[in-house]
Amino acid sequence: MVSRGGSKRGGAAGDQAARGEPIGDEARLLALEVDAIHGLVAESGEPPAVRDATVLAVWAWSPRARLLALGPGVAPRADGEPVAHVDDEPYDPDRPPRTLERLAAHLGGQTASVEGGPSWLFPARLAVPAPGPLPVLASTTEGRAAARDLIRPDNWQPGEWADLIGGSLGEWAMAMHGREPVSICHTPAANDLAAEAGIWTRPDHRGRGLARACVAAWAQRVRPTKDVLFYSTTSTNHASRAVARGLGLTPLGAIWTVRPEATRPAPPQEG
Repeated sequence: MVSRGGSKRGGAAGDQAARGEPIGDEARLLALEVDAIHGLVAESGEPPAVRDATVLAVWAWSPRARLLALGPGVAPRADGEPVAHVDDEPYDPDRPPRTLERLAAHLGGQTASVEGGPSWLFPARLAVPAPGPLPVLASTTEGRAAARDLIRPDNWQPGEWADLIGGSLGEWAMAMHGREPVSICHTPAANDLAAEAGIWTRPDHRGRGLARACVAAWAQRVRPTKDVLFYSTTSTNHASRAVARGLGLTPLGAIWTVRPEATRPAPPQEG
């Protein structure tokens, strides 16, 4: 669900907790993930604002918490009424709340889209999956040096690929078929306390356990520097959801966005 290059470093939620302090409250966890992906603006009112100019609104919820945040310049009230009355709406991780659908209609009419899906937490100790059928290269010093000789996947532009393998976009892990990366887990979003996993697998190599192996290797690289690791995807990406289940990740909630159709991300390629 997280688009490449959308990283947010630091943020309002990250300012509210010290490194090393356990974070177990669902409301704080949702705020931390929204901040990592979209950039919550500190002290921006109620509902809070995000820095991400591609969204009109973000909705994150779990069985015991709700968070609505609005995009830059979006008014906090609609037709003189508060934008959200959701306390009594039953939680459903597989569909957006009716309130958000109404908000989308108000903000963008037929040009706005609602998309999102479930979110998970990595446990403190992730069970190491059985070795996959291909070797995994990780973003160690040696791995970054070796990555200079790899064949760039077509879905990565030259500049962003150079940033990825050089380490400026965060940690990564890749399943290798010769010199070709055929599955990549990287860090599309992060703040001081948390990081989000992003996973892509080439269609002709899906269903082989490569995504699971890459996500596990990525978590090993990121865990020493972050308190919380997140994984999220769209409600219709069943392959990506299977990766989360296969790794034993802990369900947290769901994150939904309202975007103008012109800024809607490309269909996800995880799995």
